[in-house]
Amino acid sequence: VLARRTSSGGDSQKDGEEQNNAQSFTTIPLSIDQNPDSPGEKERILDSGGYVSPPPEPGLTARVWLDPNMTQIGLAMARSIGDHAVKGVGVIAEPVVSVHTIDEELDEFVIIATDGVWEFISSEDAVDIVGRCLYGTDGEKQDASEACEALIKAATAKWHEFEGNYRDDITAMVIRLKDLWSVV
Repeated sequence: VLARRTSSGGDSQKDGEEQNNAQSFTTIPLSIDQNPDSPGEKERILDSGGYVSPPPEPGLTARVWLDPNMTQIGLAMARSIGDHAVKGVGVIAEPVVSVHTIDEELDEFVIIATDGVWEFISSEDAVDIVGRCLYGTDGEKQDASEACEALIKAATAKWHEFEGNYRDDITAMVIRLKDLWSVV
């Protein structure tokens, strides 16, 4: 997900009062999930002899199965690297590639994360968590590593809230784009 700056209070003084340093961001998704029941994904799986079950409850995802009774391997994604057992039923490793041109003036940071982050945290909430850390709206400004750690902690807390001691992999990177341009 990409965060684009939409407004800034700045650090300037106005009428003797300090303006707040609030940042506002637009969240720009850079990818979409390829779930087993997504258009195109489901058709490929069914045409390959696989089976797709609907999500067992709201908030969960559909699954790909090897057999019609849905007892042999249930994978919650339509694309995967290394899941050879379901390769024969339409689960592929080929990524969906999209291109986004970075605006050096407005684009602030990118968050790259695994599904363990996105399971309970929306893109907008992730941008808010990272933005508060990077731009100091919660106090002291932090670097990208600390902002990333805050996002991972938030995701971990959500997993604990909804799933108890179980959680999926939670991996993330935060890249400050302004830092990249200053190095070039």
